[in-house]
Amino acid sequence: MRTVKRLLLGRALRKGLLGGSRFWTAVGTIGLAMKVLRKITRDEPVVAFSEELRPGQTLLISHDRPAKVVRRRR
Repeated sequence: MRTVKRLLLGRALRKGLLGGSRFWTAVGTIGLAMKVLRKITRDEPVVAFSEELRPGQTLLISHDRPAKVVRRRR
C-alpha cells in the first residue's frame, strides 16, 4: 500500500506541479494533507518505567503472557 501512495504522490508532483494539471495538483494536495495529519495525530509511545542504571546494575525485562507463535502457510 505504501508503494501505491508513493507512486501517486510522485505522479502528482510531476503532472500537477510541474505539468500544470489541476487534477493531479488536487490529488497531491490531498495526499500531502493526509500524510501531515497522520503524522500530527500519531500517538507517541508511553514510558512505563524509567530509571538510571549504575555500573554493575542489571535490568531484566520479562513478559507475563507466552509469545504468540505465528505459523506460515506453505
